[in-house]
Amino acid sequence: MRKSIRIMALALSVFALSGGAAIAEEAPASGQAQRVEQNTTRVYYFHGNLRCKTCNKIEALTKKTLEESFAEQLKNGSMELQVINVDKAENEHFVDDYELAVRSVVLSQIKQGKEARWRRLDKVWQLVHDEPAFSDYLRTEIAALNQGTGS
Repeated sequence: MRKSIRIMALALSVFALSGGAAIAEEAPASGQAQRVEQNTTRVYYFHGNLRCKTCNKIEALTKKTLEESFAEQLKNGSMELQVINVDKAENEHFVDDYELAVRSVVLSQIKQGKEARWRRLDKVWQLVHDEPAFSDYLRTEIAALNQGTGS
């Protein structure tokens, strides 16, 4: 029981820190929260206080691709999106954690509650003006992360 409460509290904290930006519209039931925390593909979009049109478009295309291509995973909690402002003091560690030279999309595979692997998707800047290519890139990188392959 205590473990379930701690996991739910952690899930709610992550949701609050992300500005409530997770795509899922309602909090998962406690049993689902434990499963989500155990095995999840987390998609981060990192931004700063100042955001240009291109930054906003990267976020919008990321959300759109996830909603269109991974709706079931978002619904069942096996995938989540977190939009995080790295200019906030509590989020500055992400810059070092994911070696962020620029604002970017990062994929993180969570296995048994711990990050197993991650990949930074720097090509989003090159592909932002080609929506089909952007979406293909994101889908391909998610598949490669989950299969443990790729760059």
